[in-house]
Amino acid sequence: MPQADPTVGTRPDIGLALSGGGSRAMAFHLGCLRALHDEGLLDQVATISAVSGGSVLAALYCQTPGDFATFEVKTQQLLKRGFLRPAILQAVSSFEGLKALANFAAVGTDRLLAFVVCRVLGGLRLRKRFKSSWLAQSSIRRSASRTTILRKVFSQVFAHQTLPSLRKDRPKLIIVACELQTKSAFYFAADAVGSWHFGSAAPEDMEIAHAVSASAAYPAALPPLDEVLTFTKNDVAECHRVILTDGGVYDNLALAPLWPGRDPTISLHVADYPRIIACRAGYGLKHAARPAFMVSRLKAAFESVHARAQNFAMNRLYDLQRGGEIETFLLPYIDQKDSLLTHAPADLVTAEDVADYPTDFSAMPEEWIDRLSKRGEQVTRALVKQYWSSREQAVGDPVRNSSGGDP
Repeated sequence: MPQADPTVGTRPDIGLALSGGGSRAMAFHLGCLRALHDEGLLDQVATISAVSGGSVLAALYCQTPGDFATFEVKTQQLLKRGFLRPAILQAVSSFEGLKALANFAAVGTDRLLAFVVCRVLGGLRLRKRFKSSWLAQSSIRRSASRTTILRKVFSQVFAHQTLPSLRKDRPKLIIVACELQTKSAFYFAADAVGSWHFGSAAPEDMEIAHAVSASAAYPAALPPLDEVLTFTKNDVAECHRVILTDGGVYDNLALAPLWPGRDPTISLHVADYPRIIACRAGYGLKHAARPAFMVSRLKAAFESVHARAQNFAMNRLYDLQRGGEIETFLLPYIDQKDSLLTHAPADLVTAEDVADYPTDFSAMPEEWIDRLSKRGEQVTRALVKQYWSSREQAVGDPVRNSSGGDP
């Protein structure tokens, strides 16, 4: 039986994953979406799963009124402005900054007191007899922090709109965060919020900005969002405290909601995606500086685990295709090996041209916006032409070493 051209579909069936990576990811993914739009593939996307910086861009695409050009202009303006300076202004000019400072002082005092009590009880050899959970964890929630300040900035960007107000003529959006108590994925979407562990919560009163802030709360710089939500699981409603941090901690490629074989009786947002496009804007595997002290050692260890997890996820795509669980996929990668692109343009922005741009949310110079987005557009367009432009290429193996790492 002839294989259908993967650029032609009768219904949206593509799962699109946008990785984390701060403003760098936003600019790169903007170019990826531009190429998919021009190639007619963006209209065939059923679901966008996104994390951290990718979630900001995906939310903009799924919320901004108007056509693609309007979304693109708005994204470029936001990248030029950045989110760091507006957050600082929000901190010093609003009540949220004072609340964050007071909350930090309260939690800090609480934990200092717990540390002193632990030391005293240890000295008196009474620690094992003292059963209070207060010694291990604070009962004071981080209800205000640098992350809630950033949330205020995102609230202005998304006009205080809630998740159910996302555009119905755009793909379903799933924003991925990580719940730190259960070490599991936590999903935000227009129809349900939650995880397999807690169940689902109503999204009606939850702002888009809240979901994006949770997903982008990089733990080295931003505290997690700490809140109490009412979840329903097995027809039973219960309140649970959740601690939400950057979704990249759990899955920086945002592929978790797109994997085949998930159980709908357990997991949220289960669907089948015969075609998957995974856009990756993270750093490649490079020879980094030698770590000498604890902080640098921990950073290197975290990056090692992070890189291995991402390479494992990318390799899983190949395994799923070989096993027939998905039909085909593409991996537009910022660190793509350019020599493997058979349809690279003459003016290709190379991997070296965009290497090492930081993954923060600072203002981005226009030159870098153009360079990063052009890189995303060119790599995506080249891969589509190379692997999804004909029936014969549809059954090929999409750039085995596109990840730039060891399989």
